[in-house]
Amino acid sequence: MGAEALGWIGNGCFFSRFFVQWLSSERAKTSVVPTSFWWFSVAGAVLLGWAALDQDEPLLLVGYAVNGAIAVRNLVLARRTTHKAPDGRVTLLALALLIAVLAIELRGLSAKEAPLWLAIGALGQLLWTVRFPLQWWCSEREGVSHFPAIFWWMSLVGNFFMLAYTLHLGKPVFWLGYVFNPIVQVRNLMLGRQAARAA
Repeated sequence: MGAEALGWIGNGCFFSRFFVQWLSSERAKTSVVPTSFWWFSVAGAVLLGWAALDQDEPLLLVGYAVNGAIAVRNLVLARRTTHKAPDGRVTLLALALLIAVLAIELRGLSAKEAPLWLAIGALGQLLWTVRFPLQWWCSEREGVSHFPAIFWWMSLVGNFFMLAYTLHLGKPVFWLGYVFNPIVQVRNLMLGRQAARAA
């Protein structure tokens, strides 16, 4: 199976994770994160990361690597039966690894892209990628995996820039994953607001 076909399956995983999250949130009447969300995230990150590597798209590969690593960490948090204080060593090690991946993958990107598209892609990837470390940090502080409202706002804005950038690339295997996301992002913001009012 080719890398592009794996990328399409990865897109299916990424769509499925938010579909499952959305259904779970509708049932709970608040924004929640089921464990299956993180399993779909790991699968999608690996498959789309492989496609990005095969098609020489380092800006996209960085985002998939970060998302995959944070999904694994959230799976660990989801297995906890008690709320423990976070282990700072795990966080520092993971961040060092992610910074190394970022440095390696982005070194040749500036020669490949026009400055405007590089800025749009970099801003989108920054917002799209940083939302998960922010979610991770909030989850570590509370000792339980969850999505704060800022995660959904960053997702919405980052999605806009990533959709523009991937449309510019002209590769449907990458841009299709950003087309339907705003529906889930806006709905989660609405559910969060409703839950806050009810509380």
